Amino acid sequence: MPSATAGPGLAGTMVAAGLTVLLAACGPGDPPESGTTEAARAEAATLPAAYRPSASERQAILAPLQTLFDALEAGDGEMLRSVVAPGTPLSFAESTDGESEVRTTTLDDLADNVASSPVTLVERMWDPVVLVHGPLAQVWTPYDFYRGDELSHCGIDAATLLRDEDGWTIVGLSWTRDQPPQCALHPEGPPAQ
Repeated sequence: MPSATAGPGLAGTMVAAGLTVLLAACGPGDPPESGTTEAARAEAATLPAAYRPSASERQAILAPLQTLFDALEAGDGEMLRSVVAPGTPLSFAESTDGESEVRTTTLDDLADNVASSPVTLVERMWDPVVLVHGPLAQVWTPYDFYRGDELSHCGIDAATLLRDEDGWTIVGLSWTRDQPPQCALHPEGPPAQ
């Protein structure tokens, strides 16, 4: 995978952009999400209603991301390809010992790695923030990632999706990769094995 070192400006920009989206979780009239803090819901009230999806839109937008997670667990590269557009940029910032390195991968490499993994891969999201404007949606969510029974890493997933006549497709996927013990973990604890 090609890589480049990210300077503090890039990391700071990513964190600031992410925080802005994270605080826009839902409006005062929306049902609270499991695990969403009261402060986050209050701050989210500032998001214009035009960008808040209906409950059915939200479910449809989150479905491709959940299918991607299901593909990881099933070791199914074709299932993964079914929800991610060919040529989609896949980028991540990996933090180790206070240093951040930006890396990229391809959909084919990711699908091949998933299909050839000797252990079960489990990625889980919680408290996803969903923004929508017509055929464009953005999902921002914390996640944790397990290889078999072992916690591998955690971070934030940011997915961009577009809708056409066939439904929602992931057209951009970026994530942070933080190492334990700096990990925020799923509120339900480790996955059941």
